[in-house]
Amino acid sequence: MADERLKNKNRNVDDAGIRLAPTPIRNSDYHVLPSIRQEYVLEPSLHIDEPKDSPSGEISTADDFQPKVRDKSKKWKRQKRGKNIVFGAIMLAISVIVLLPYILAAAGQNINLPFKYVPNELNAIGNLIEAFKTTASYGWKGPELKAVWLGAVPSLVLILGIIFLLFNLIKSFCALLGAVKPVKYIVNAIVYLVCVLTILVFYLIGIGAFGINQINFVNDFIKAYSTSELFSLVIFAFGNLLVSLLCTLLNKDKLGYIK
Repeated sequence: MADERLKNKNRNVDDAGIRLAPTPIRNSDYHVLPSIRQEYVLEPSLHIDEPKDSPSGEISTADDFQPKVRDKSKKWKRQKRGKNIVFGAIMLAISVIVLLPYILAAAGQNINLPFKYVPNELNAIGNLIEAFKTTASYGWKGPELKAVWLGAVPSLVLILGIIFLLFNLIKSFCALLGAVKPVKYIVNAIVYLVCVLTILVFYLIGIGAFGINQINFVNDFIKAYSTSELFSLVIFAFGNLLVSLLCTLLNKDKLGYIK
């Protein structure tokens, strides 16, 4: 009797579980959503922020490009030769203008101009020739030669500058012959200017051993510019430097892009 009651109890429990469980869904009733795939294209990029205090430079363009040696064409070489010829002619003219006063002074010639173009006291070539003649007359020895060559020191300084002027003259001839490589004239012009300024300092100080009397800068150099040999030499030396600087910078060779 007890066993039958236990069976009825278990049956009631199983029936209750069946009643409470949800009804299974058939496979045909499933609604599966289609898979969605979205592709993202990754494009790497590099961005560098410029410092705020850095100056903004000019943008380089194709006009700034100069070919390397292996890329140089005949047209490019013709352009370079043309520039060298133009600037070489300019340098030839200024070199002759600066050298001509010394040549005319040594030849004893003069040109009437509103300023002192041909030097007399600063006749470097003529003074040096006279120093050699005097030395030869003394038999290349004697105490008198010391004073002779001390007096020739200003001329020797100017001769050094004249030599560098001749270097620029030779360079200008090379440029006229069609050189491709840009010709530079600045260094020689600077050396000549330094030599001329050295002579100016000698005269401002006054060195008796060199036979140089002290001059007054305002009265003898500035106000008396029309008759001052020093004034003409200094002005022509600065003009020579300016022209040399322009001819060198305007004919500068650039390889690659300007930064």
